[in-house]
Amino acid sequence: MKTYEGLFIIEPDAASERFDQVKTALAQDIERYKGSVTKAEELGQSTLSYPIKHCTEGFYYLLEFTVDPAALTDIRNRYRLNSDVLRCLITARG
Repeated sequence: MKTYEGLFIIEPDAASERFDQVKTALAQDIERYKGSVTKAEELGQSTLSYPIKHCTEGFYYLLEFTVDPAALTDIRNRYRLNSDVLRCLITARG
């Protein structure tokens, strides 16, 4: 198991209406691959530098999690298919 940090930009409509469901779905995707979330932090809403999927603002959400490196590609693909996630960046922790 390796530790990763994921920064997600969530669509503002999803963040205001069903943010708890989106957070749960992100954590469940990690747990589906036998990983665990060690830290979750809401960083707030901010204006984007350029529009993403016709959105000019996004809600930033940070997750720190551990998962098998072999499952990381599948997890990234699941996040890309999630319509509530505008962008995600996952990096390995030292």
